[in-house]
Amino acid sequence: MSAAPVSVLNLSDTADHRCSVNALLQAATDYHLLVEGAPPTSAHVDAFFTSVPDGYSTEKLFPLGFYVHKELVGAGGVLRGWNAPNKAHIGLMVFDPRWRGFGYGRAAVKHIEALAHTWPGIDKLRIAVVRTNSDALVSGARWGLPRPGRSSQNTVPSSTTS
Repeated sequence: MSAAPVSVLNLSDTADHRCSVNALLQAATDYHLLVEGAPPTSAHVDAFFTSVPDGYSTEKLFPLGFYVHKELVGAGGVLRGWNAPNKAHIGLMVFDPRWRGFGYGRAAVKHIEALAHTWPGIDKLRIAVVRTNSDALVSGARWGLPRPGRSSQNTVPSSTTS
């Protein structure tokens, strides 16, 4: 499998997208076992499309699909205005194991950074990484992301900020 460009689609809450996300989450059962100690269920699919913290509406939630050659290879959720009006938060980013290690995670983050740049008032982007997810911690360090518990002064790159 050679690295091909990744494209990003804002996933609507439809039966087709739910089916695709469910298949992805089932393929990435290792992630759920690592993070939660149990395989994914239909509740995880529901949460992907509808779960927001108290005080937020789903209008601020952006469920994203990451595609290579029209195949859903990963998914992520971004919440606009998370705990501050100027901040967006990547709360989930998961990839099918067959597509890991090809740079698609970093490419997805770059797409999310570009998306966040289009949102008026957003100048910070936060990504949550579960401490037990050592592969993601290593990747984040390679990408130059701050260590867990630390923050960067400007996580939306200055090259994309006007």
